[in-house]
Amino acid sequence: MDEITQLLSFLFSFLFGFGFHILTIWHFKLTDTYATFLRYITTILFVLNIVLLYVYIMYQLNDGVLHPYFLAFVFFGFSMYSLVKKYVKFPKIRSVKVEKFFR
Repeated sequence: MDEITQLLSFLFSFLFGFGFHILTIWHFKLTDTYATFLRYITTILFVLNIVLLYVYIMYQLNDGVLHPYFLAFVFFGFSMYSLVKKYVKFPKIRSVKVEKFFR
């Protein structure tokens, strides 16, 4: 694998982890009113879909090569969202529109 493909894979993995954290928060807000059994089922399906999406995009990006350090960048991006959320204020309008949409 050449260097450009590796750098793109690192960047994509980091951004995917960041987006995965955002989608996880959104998923748990959405399923907050579900029954416990249904929450477990939807969470398993959600994680399965996210993993399949990551594998598919990595397959398109670098012929499906998954290295442990790509997965480490996913976890790094996932954990960086908490740090970014501390120091950056996201607008509240977005969350109000999402809540209004689902009610």
